[in-house]
Amino acid sequence: MKLSDVLTKERIVINLNGKNKHDVLEKIVQVAKTSEKVTDEKDLLKKIIERENIKSTGIGGGIGIPHAQTFGVTDIIACLGISLQGIEFDALDRKPVHLVFLIATRERTNSTYLGLLSRIARIFIDESFKQKVIHSDSPEDILRLIIEKEKE
Repeated sequence: MKLSDVLTKERIVINLNGKNKHDVLEKIVQVAKTSEKVTDEKDLLKKIIERENIKSTGIGGGIGIPHAQTFGVTDIIACLGISLQGIEFDALDRKPVHLVFLIATRERTNSTYLGLLSRIARIFIDESFKQKVIHSDSPEDILRLIIEKEKE
């Protein structure tokens, strides 16, 4: 599964800001809930926060991938929030996060879920690509960049 299969321009937020990590997670779940695939945003947020409390999903390199499996969604969904100034996310490298990918799937869908998480990490290891996405002006441009990168 490709990121572009589950990420839509409607679920890409430029200038995602928040007072703290929890605030940012609430905001990105609000974006997710605009999808018909989200049936229980409260459970989704609860599961995302529970996962963050186990270990931060800030994987380093300016990327956070909060994720959860929940019966609060009917199918896999992805959202992307971009912060130019960065968000304190308790990342592994202790640096601010600029890209926040929210991934949610129904419970018991491990292979699809894990495959998408690893695909995001592989695509965004390319620093010049990551910077193009961070500095893009529109969700349409970001989605186009991702689709092009996935063709490589």
